[in-house]
Amino acid sequence: MDADAEPLLTPAYGPIPKDRFYLVYFIFCLLGLGSLCPWNFFITASEYFKYKLRNTTMPEGLDYLNPEYQTDLQTKFESYITVASTIPNLLVSFLTALLIKRISLKARMYSSIIMTILLFSLTLVLTKVNTDTWQTGFFVLTVFCVIIVSASSSVLGASMFGLASLFPSRYVQACMSGQAVGGIFAAVANIVALAVGSNVTQSGMGFFLAATLTAVVTLMAYILLYHLEFSKYHIFDIGRSLDDNVNHRDELVISTRYGCTYYYRILKLIWVEGLCVCLVFFVTLSVFPSIASAIVSTETGAEAWSEKYFTALVCFLLYNAGDLGGRCVSGYLQVPKFGKRCCLFMLSALRVGFIPLLMLCNARPRHLPVLFTHDAYPVVFILLLGLTNGFLSTLAMMYGPKKAPPDMAESTGAIMSVCLTIGLVTGSLFSLLLVQSL
Repeated sequence: MDADAEPLLTPAYGPIPKDRFYLVYFIFCLLGLGSLCPWNFFITASEYFKYKLRNTTMPEGLDYLNPEYQTDLQTKFESYITVASTIPNLLVSFLTALLIKRISLKARMYSSIIMTILLFSLTLVLTKVNTDTWQTGFFVLTVFCVIIVSASSSVLGASMFGLASLFPSRYVQACMSGQAVGGIFAAVANIVALAVGSNVTQSGMGFFLAATLTAVVTLMAYILLYHLEFSKYHIFDIGRSLDDNVNHRDELVISTRYGCTYYYRILKLIWVEGLCVCLVFFVTLSVFPSIASAIVSTETGAEAWSEKYFTALVCFLLYNAGDLGGRCVSGYLQVPKFGKRCCLFMLSALRVGFIPLLMLCNARPRHLPVLFTHDAYPVVFILLLGLTNGFLSTLAMMYGPKKAPPDMAESTGAIMSVCLTIGLVTGSLFSLLLVQSL
């Protein structure tokens, strides 16, 4: 059955306008891209940050990435970035879902995108500033920026899925595909930087200039959404305006209507789909990128492949390509179909098998035996990890809002976003245990 076979809207509101040139669809792709780009860019530019935090008294010619010469700030950076992004992401995503009926959509969307633009602009300026004499201050400022940007991205993501849930379900798929494009973009940028061998500071400047421009384009795309007949019909014409002036509402009525019972009703309808998307991302983040990026090529005599490009191509680019492919395919091939909740859950649970499969590849350093020694094994496993992640998570995100009545669609989309975030956070924490057990 096609995703649009069960529209949220009824013919009582008149003929549905057409999405001319699929413009609204591509706008939701851009919103998805903008919601996940901040994380991708901060992770991709990790070498730039480690250069900024290097030991400045180290003699010329020594590798500042060598663990023997790394400073305390360098070794702590990635763990601090993970904590500074995942915890605010989960908390703010949860709060956004609770307050989605109390704060207008435009207020949430504009504030989150503009805040991202401002903080990326600050990070861009800092690439041209010599921070060698105040590295601790730079470290604290960077972590603060990550916290605020992560919180802003969380507001954008939850609001975006809530908005997309008012449209036919393939627009949720558009958001998911846009997020995957962000991963592809960052992976390609990393490979280009490796191939060109450009200056670390210039690479960092390029990353954050691209991130700032992406946020600006995201803002322009969202503004355009309110000027297209197709999107205006779904947002306004059925009497469910997302931008009512909440200051004129009776707060007692709001608290009664959108209290615990309201959210309990939604959870009763979508708990299986929410559990599926949580489980999918829990498995993925358990092994990607922590275990996957630790896998080393077993090929000899090809140093450029094994030492320089293997991780960038096999781990990051291949996974993100598979993830994007799975999300795109879900818009046309929906198996299991809507309503087959048990099948969707079983397929999501079967992905747990990827954890031992990748751990038994040639990940280093390790104490466990290596069962899959050929490079073909991680290539196949990581590609399938990405394909199943994109396909099953998108189906769950599409099916969840379709279970709820139209007046609950926006809140349902936001709650599904919270379930996705819970999977990301718990998977990231579990990956720390897996790395220690290698």
